[in-house]
Amino acid sequence: MKYMGHKGRIVPAITKQVERMAGDAHALCDAFCGSGVVAWNLAEQFEIPVLAGDLQSFAAARAAAVVTRSAPLNDLAFVERWISRAAALALEIEQDLRIPPAPGLEMRYKFIAPRKAVNRTRTYAARTLAKLLTRNGHRWPITLAYAGYYYSLEQALTLDSLRATLPRNRAERTVAISALIGAASRCSASPGHTAQPFGIGKKSLPHLVEAWNRSVPEYVREEVRAIAPRHARVEGEIMVGSWERLIDCLSPGDVVFCDPPYSDVQYSRFYHVLETLTRSEVISVSGSGRNPPFEQRPESDFSRKSKSMEELEKLLREAADRGLKLVITFPVSQQSNGLSAHMFASRAKRYFTNVDNDEVRSTFSSLGGNGSNGQRPAREETVEHIICCY
Repeated sequence: MKYMGHKGRIVPAITKQVERMAGDAHALCDAFCGSGVVAWNLAEQFEIPVLAGDLQSFAAARAAAVVTRSAPLNDLAFVERWISRAAALALEIEQDLRIPPAPGLEMRYKFIAPRKAVNRTRTYAARTLAKLLTRNGHRWPITLAYAGYYYSLEQALTLDSLRATLPRNRAERTVAISALIGAASRCSASPGHTAQPFGIGKKSLPHLVEAWNRSVPEYVREEVRAIAPRHARVEGEIMVGSWERLIDCLSPGDVVFCDPPYSDVQYSRFYHVLETLTRSEVISVSGSGRNPPFEQRPESDFSRKSKSMEELEKLLREAADRGLKLVITFPVSQQSNGLSAHMFASRAKRYFTNVDNDEVRSTFSSLGGNGSNGQRPAREETVEHIICCY
């Protein structure tokens, strides 16, 4: 799935450092689990339970698919039953309605016709479909908030229907919701994240049309096939909450992997669509990004420039007081929240006897940059430090 600062490329280096420090650990923790890629790998590699968590529900749900299962999910027959249930639910809404179709791929490089089709979709979703859905009795949060923008009407109804008809079996359900989150991310008509959808100008409209023609069920099937064989060696736990809540559950000697936010913009701005899908709660939206109200967006002091240094100190101090070991990843250069790897390393020496640095090179998303006209590229190379504190 698309995620800011994705650690997939440096997972082997992270695992190597965790292994070096985990000799007397009773648990491993991923305190900012994000896309879940590191939590998944730790759960697969170590005979130690993993506790993974994040402020955002979608991140915890994504991580749970592997962390909370200790055996592969081999029988995937549930997927077609699930998709059939969802299709039947969507059909209850779609029958007898004249839902305007999404512009087809053949219209991708045209302008007037697909633009009109998008505007018809938005008008229909806001004036006709919204009234029907609010009387329906089911929750349709993706359709009500994002149809005509991040998703076509068919995609939005499908996502809501799949969310409403998740399997009841625990293992199947955790894999299904994680797969649905991954599919929603990959089908979203947005540049990298869900800070805002593609516009309907000449440059962005072809991208919107292409995204609207992606099959949500096909992406769900693909995600399930990728996730189902993966599992933890020892069943772990998931928590939605702050890093403080997570480390409160740990014992001296446990190892905590920390990949704290780099941006002075709250991460919830970039993932509100996935959060809405996971929570399955109807929200009011505003602005070009179709964002929920501020009070409904999880916030971290790491993404407040005025408080980020204080939060850094707090993380180091409280981990040291509890006898925990830290493996921290952070870019070498100073980030928009005012922090850098050097700041973590220098402050850590106040609290830990040993502080080691391991330099790695990677690439990360620049929040949808496109690299044109001298602007920032969509992906940037960065030098990061893996800082081990013990």
